[in-house]
This record gives sequence, structure tokens and C-alpha cells, in this order.
Amino acid sequence: MFIIIKIIAGSNKGFILKTKEGLSTRPTLNRIKENVFNIIREKVVNSNFLDLFAGSGGIALESISRGAARAVLVEKDKKAFAVVKANIDKTKTNDKVIAINSDYKDYLKRSIDKFDLIYIDPPYELEAYEECLNLIGNYKVLANEGIIIVESKENQEIPLVNDYFLCYRNITYGNTKIWFYKEKQEGRI
Repeated sequence: MFIIIKIIAGSNKGFILKTKEGLSTRPTLNRIKENVFNIIREKVVNSNFLDLFAGSGGIALESISRGAARAVLVEKDKKAFAVVKANIDKTKTNDKVIAINSDYKDYLKRSIDKFDLIYIDPPYELEAYEECLNLIGNYKVLANEGIIIVESKENQEIPLVNDYFLCYRNITYGNTKIWFYKEKQEGRI
């Protein structure tokens, strides 16, 4: 089965993105991506966006197309990273995008940036959701009023609350679930 991944809206609307051959990466489907960006629409413009498991780069490049000021794409797999770089070149977004070939843990530990929006979509078998949330909180990678978006399989167990964040919304699209987290407010959950 071949899936066409494209930029849905904004300045690069219609660009068809390359994806890595094989099943080791799982691009976010266009309809899910469109729904997620409709939910976070007000937060995207002028935001600092982090795509922690970039795959093809489609999520972060969508954010840039919709007006994000800057995006960082982190991808460990060398072949997927080459696809990310090709998609950045194709969309001519080199001036707003930084691609980093790194493990998510290493990146979060050394990041000095704060992000308004963080997208987490690790390989399902990695089950790194809870660890990512804890690392983001521990290293203070989320900006004030920021949002973390987690993509998982629909039956994945992810805590609704941890020491740093709480899930304020989740939506299921077929066999995919999207979770939205924000910082816990002092004195209330």
C-alpha cells in the first residue's frame, strides 16, 4: 500500500512529500494531520515547533506552511533523516527548519530551546510516550502555554497526568489516537 503525504494548507499547500520506503516509519495520514492542525490552528502562527520523531518531516513542514516561525525536526534513522532533508529542500524551508540526526533522549537532554508545540509520534514498538513527557518536563523544553501532541495507536496506554503535564483532550481517528497535553497548573490538576 502506498500513501501519499502532502502539505495540506498554507504557503506550501499541495507539495507531495517523499517518504521512506518500507514499514519502519509510519507517516501521519493527511486527514489526521488536517484535524490536528485545525485544533491547534491559533497556536501555530509564529510558533517554535518541535517534531521529535520526524519520519518524513511532514508534521513540522505542515507547521511551517501554516505560519510557524521555526521548526526543529529530530530523526534518528539515517535513511529517514535523508528523506527529511530532501523534503526540506523540496519545500524550500531551509531558512526556518533545522533537521537534527539524533536520538530523542540525547536531543531533549541537550536542547536549550523552548517550544510552543511539540509533536511526539515514536515508532509504536518503542513505547517512549511516558519517557518523552517526563524528559520534556524535566528539561523544561515546553514553553509557557505550550502544547504537546502525542500520536499513538488507539489502544496505547499513556498516563493522563504525570509530574509535569495533564492530558486535556484526546481523540481517536480509526486506529490512531491523538493526545493533547499542557502543563499542570499550580495547585490544580
